Amino acid sequence: MQQRQTEVGIPGRRHRVLASTEACLIALWALLCLPWLLGLRIIPFDAAQQFFPAVSFVAQQWLHGEAAWWNPYLYGGYPQVADPQMMSFQPSVLLPMLLAPTSLHGFTVVVLLHVLGGGIGSVRLARHYGLARAPQLVFALVMMFGAVAASRLQHTPMIVSFSYLPWLWLGLSRLRRQGRMRDALLAGVSGGLCALQLTQVTYLIVLGCALYALAAVVRAPPGRRGRILLGVVVTATLAALISAPQWLSTLAWLPSTNRSVITLATSVGGGIHWQTLATLLSGNVFEQGRGHYWGPGDITQDYLYLGAVPLALWLGWGAAVVRAQPWRARIALAMIVLAVAWALGGRTPLFPWLFTWLPGLDLFRRPADALFAVVPAAAWLAAQALQQARMGSGMRPHWPSLLAIGVLVLMTLRWVLPAHPAALAWLLVSGILMGLAVRAATRPSAAMVLAVLVVDLLLFNVGTDVNTGSATKSVLDGDRDGPAQRAYRLLAAQRGDGIPDRAAVFGLRALTNGASVQRLALVNGYNPMIDARYLQAVGMPGEPPTRVQDKPATAWTPDWEAPLYDLLGLRWQMATAPFPGSSGDGVLFVAERTSVLPRLLVPRSVRRHAGALPDPQAFAATDFRQQLWLPADARSPCAEVQAGRVRIAAVHYQPAGLRVAYQADAPAWVVINEVHAPGWRAQADGEDVPVLRANGLFRAVCVPAGAHVLQLRYGPLALWKDGLLTAHWPAGPGAQR
Repeated sequence: MQQRQTEVGIPGRRHRVLASTEACLIALWALLCLPWLLGLRIIPFDAAQQFFPAVSFVAQQWLHGEAAWWNPYLYGGYPQVADPQMMSFQPSVLLPMLLAPTSLHGFTVVVLLHVLGGGIGSVRLARHYGLARAPQLVFALVMMFGAVAASRLQHTPMIVSFSYLPWLWLGLSRLRRQGRMRDALLAGVSGGLCALQLTQVTYLIVLGCALYALAAVVRAPPGRRGRILLGVVVTATLAALISAPQWLSTLAWLPSTNRSVITLATSVGGGIHWQTLATLLSGNVFEQGRGHYWGPGDITQDYLYLGAVPLALWLGWGAAVVRAQPWRARIALAMIVLAVAWALGGRTPLFPWLFTWLPGLDLFRRPADALFAVVPAAAWLAAQALQQARMGSGMRPHWPSLLAIGVLVLMTLRWVLPAHPAALAWLLVSGILMGLAVRAATRPSAAMVLAVLVVDLLLFNVGTDVNTGSATKSVLDGDRDGPAQRAYRLLAAQRGDGIPDRAAVFGLRALTNGASVQRLALVNGYNPMIDARYLQAVGMPGEPPTRVQDKPATAWTPDWEAPLYDLLGLRWQMATAPFPGSSGDGVLFVAERTSVLPRLLVPRSVRRHAGALPDPQAFAATDFRQQLWLPADARSPCAEVQAGRVRIAAVHYQPAGLRVAYQADAPAWVVINEVHAPGWRAQADGEDVPVLRANGLFRAVCVPAGAHVLQLRYGPLALWKDGLLTAHWPAGPGAQR
């Protein structure tokens, strides 16, 4: 039923444009995001240390007219195009970053613009459902900054995907009601852009939309069912085509990584705790936003605070919503309960049961991501409750919810008061805001409701330590002092045009992945998805330890003098704490290795190994200038012993390619000491030559005799062919690469 709209307190015909809901939302967004927009703060942690460097690298490559499929600056090189979270195909992120590819402030603004875009979509969606102006704004603000939508703002790919949900939802709802192809196009484009980030949030959105579309087709009148089915097919096809490059790239590389199989035991470790439910009552009950966090689990993912205003509105008028829209209200409530049960991981039977039979769920490692599903359901309930209040409906509490909140209050007091009585003050603050919200909901102007909500969000969800980092600390410019800045100056001075030497950094967060922004090569990095062979041989974990001494040793790298480091080109170790063999000034400690091997080697004999890697003892005793290791089943025209002699005339290096001019007296080996992966191709004067895995981790090419130019390139089409064929048909064309 279409319901009347109410004012938001901006009177006057002259200000009709400013009084539009979208204009009000933009103003509120600007107010909430002001420190970020002015460049006083940035979105910290993963946004600054992982996702900004990845996007900056791609944007810089594009501006230089170079491919951005392969990133040579982290973990000795890895296929960034296949990383499911690095947004290598996301136009709404990459295109604006072309304006300022190295600006962390610019990246922060781009993320916030996605939040705004999602908010505008939420306004349109709420209007589509007949909500008045104030409920539209409440729905949009909760969607933008409620619960994990705020606490996990640093997890950029999730936020980007989530920002497309309202538009996808709107397109599907219009398609269900009217069956128009333009709505199918809206849903398809939104869904495709949403699915370009392969996170569990995307998985949940795809799963929910599939169920929604199925219900729409089944429940459609017989005369319209065919048209709606056609629209759903168009939507799914368009979304699949848009997102296919990322899905294909990730699935092609996945079998080669440490994430090819995620067990239930590993996955449930990313679930929330029962105590996390206390955050529904107050955003700082465990001092996660202000103070020193002492609660259970992760400071960002274990968070349910949607705001005092949404909770108060639902508790006060929830029964009226259930009476007005019984099925939708019950579906939204069920969605919240199921999402929380999912997020609890192994603490309820739901997630382990789903993990065993729901296809694709074993690709993700954090059940807590399901809390994103709470946000739209709770936002819809709160907006509907405000709608009932603004229509003059008397308070009609939702008694089951009141009972649940009452029990939660008692449990929270039991959890927090004995050790942290100060938490009671934050609970009281949220309680006061709830009281103000109930009082404001029935007043003639809705401005007070919005004011309380904005204060609430600023206090608990937006302007907190979790979301606001220093605007300069994570920026590497060499103009300031500090360990990361000193390390940057040292490495930047060593940059050259050839295949780079590398560093291992410890305790230097700004440099860990920020090296990609500055084109500095590392043997480590920060990423949960790593080449399995590299992890096994080198032992560099997804997040580097703070101290050099804490780096795990492996059979191939028992110490820092291991020959594998020589092949990797590891020249420097850098840390904020002293370590054996280092020198420093109390701020930065450095050790330089002098045994680094040339980046190109021309050995003349071959040794074979079974399994993924050579025997570590035999490997350590190898003279790599004379010998190379190949898998037992690798084939090539080069002789096993006394292969041809090669003279390298010139080398031109690019991040996703290499050009080598050479002269050989017979078919000969050229070993490129850069990490190998599915997707590399080589040509000698335009003729294809195989790229083989050599010395466990690196690339080797058997080049034809004569004077030629060897060209190596990396690309997604080759990755799809190698990775997907090798994964499903081990004897196929990519098997020996």
